[in-house]
Amino acid sequence: MKLNCIYLFLFLISINSTFAQGSFEEEPEEKEVETVDVHDRFRNWVLIDNNTFIDSVAIDTTLAGFHVDNLSFKESFSNTSTGNIGSPFTSNLLSNQESFNEFIFVSNIKYLLNQPEDIVWFNTKTPFSELTYRNGQPARRKEENFSAFFSTNVTKDFNFGAEYNTLSTQGMYNAQNVDVRNFKFFTSYVGEKYAIHSAFLYNKALHLESGGLLNADHEYITNPNPESGDFSKPEDIPVEYQDAFSRVQNYNFFLSHSYNIGSITINKPASEELDSLGNVIKDDSFEPISVPVSTIYHTLNASTYRRSYNIDDLTNKYNDAGEIPIYDSIYINPYETMDSTTYTKLSNVFQIKFNEEANSLLRFGLRAYIGNDIKTYMMPDESIKDEDDNGDLVYTYQYQKETLVTSYFGGQVFKNLGDNFWWNADGRLYFQGYKAGDIHVSGEINSLYRVFKDTAGIYAKGYLDLRSAEYFEDNYYSNHFQWENAISKQEKTINLEAGINIPTRRMKLSWQSKTMSDYIYWDQNAMPKQTTDVISAFQISLNKDFTAGPFHSNNKLAYQYSSNQELYPVPDFAAFTSNYLNFYLAKRVLQFQVGVDVRYHTAFYAKAYMPATGQFYLQSDQKIGNYPFMDFFINMHLKRANFYFKLDHFNESFMDQNYFVSKGYPYQPMRIKYGITWRFYD
Repeated sequence: MKLNCIYLFLFLISINSTFAQGSFEEEPEEKEVETVDVHDRFRNWVLIDNNTFIDSVAIDTTLAGFHVDNLSFKESFSNTSTGNIGSPFTSNLLSNQESFNEFIFVSNIKYLLNQPEDIVWFNTKTPFSELTYRNGQPARRKEENFSAFFSTNVTKDFNFGAEYNTLSTQGMYNAQNVDVRNFKFFTSYVGEKYAIHSAFLYNKALHLESGGLLNADHEYITNPNPESGDFSKPEDIPVEYQDAFSRVQNYNFFLSHSYNIGSITINKPASEELDSLGNVIKDDSFEPISVPVSTIYHTLNASTYRRSYNIDDLTNKYNDAGEIPIYDSIYINPYETMDSTTYTKLSNVFQIKFNEEANSLLRFGLRAYIGNDIKTYMMPDESIKDEDDNGDLVYTYQYQKETLVTSYFGGQVFKNLGDNFWWNADGRLYFQGYKAGDIHVSGEINSLYRVFKDTAGIYAKGYLDLRSAEYFEDNYYSNHFQWENAISKQEKTINLEAGINIPTRRMKLSWQSKTMSDYIYWDQNAMPKQTTDVISAFQISLNKDFTAGPFHSNNKLAYQYSSNQELYPVPDFAAFTSNYLNFYLAKRVLQFQVGVDVRYHTAFYAKAYMPATGQFYLQSDQKIGNYPFMDFFINMHLKRANFYFKLDHFNESFMDQNYFVSKGYPYQPMRIKYGITWRFYD
């Protein structure tokens, strides 16, 4: 089966390449037909380089990929998860394995939580609204996702907007419910001298934590026997826990403002347009503009996270040996679990940037900064035992609190302007507090040149990271887990990546390596550990899109190697291919895409999931993979609306049914999904 699936992917790509011969100089995908182009009405950007650089982004109006409703697949095309949309996941790809360590209990659901660094800021000539509704069947296990977005300008420079999103699903298996709510309100003002970006964000995520299927019932997934009548529906299959759940709440206030100092007059091309290949066309005339010599910045970020994990009744879970499923220990309350952890952070960063436009001699910019973080952690402590009126023991949770302060300074040298070559180098040193001695150094170069009839470039980037363990990685106490001073050394990581990018051929080839010493991991007992072994891993990736008339094929391939699969497991091969026909009806007013998505990775000991901590940890009992997941989809675009219809995992009905995505957690069986997004520009 493993070799057959790899051959299938190689065959599909070879067929695609054959179709593309003779028309290898591909035309860009046709734009939607509108009376007024949406890109003429809005300006959009994100804040990068620690909120000191405005990087323009375009509103995504393409139809390709509209049917991908699982946000985890937009983060990474190959994942280990608990199987349901909105569930915790960790990427199987080396290139996507960057985790959020500050509050470890939400690291695997952080993609569901709106964060300031994810905000796309707007400047609109007319009010802009977007409504999205998605639905998954069958009705008895319905999945719904609704989001509403609005943004408008009060003045030419002042904009505000808001977004609300809700995701609710029961999942096809028992105790798999997910309920996610997000809200954000954001404002921005970008004037000649002063600019401010601010936002308030609220996130809530509730997950039922089944603990996976009962081990004895895995056979129903791999070798079902519907004639027996047992477990005739997925939700009838027994799971470890029916009444366990986790709840996460997050509040975030973000403020970043800046003031320009001095000014210098430079000549800028009077007009800049893009040709059909995306290259800048400049005319020979120039107009003088005034740019600041330097800019000072202040950023404030105040956030709080709270995660609770509850099991309402432990008394009916004990076996004859006095053990309960999954957990080996009980430290606080033998009757129920009510773990609660809280993390708050107050961060201030002050920066000064010398803009590269004002450096006419050396043509690069400089940035220096100093920052301070105040972090507070709260977790359970020993409980108090009392007797109630009936003489029964009552356990009252106590809590312990720890506040840690750390300061750092750093600098960056950069070149962000220019048509062909860009680079930057950044370094940060923690000089005070519990992280004193931590270092992060990163750098990147990028280029894009005209090569015959194509546009091509090379890029390279990397970082060196020496980090101390976060507090909860080092110390924790709860009803089922406890550890103290678990990590003794700084974790050291060297990450390097280089590649070739040919946008006119829609192709990218890259190589990435990661070398780790004193690596922090979660062992087979779901406890944090540190190894003295040096672990090396690398990934070779190829992204290539083909077009031959109405036929389109988008492909992502990754070959991976790990020197220690026991501590750092990755699949040898992972792939994604989306093949579809793109055509128009009704005088090119109605656009259709009809096709199939396939995701696949070779079998390996993918990590297991621990509900009490929300962590994925090492296991060597069940290999996961060697199974292709296939989705049939139809995408449609009509004026300002996109629609999709999808048969998710339709191959479940005719292939080997070993479709687990982590130990004890199968993927969702085939289900029908559909959705619509409607945009309003006036």
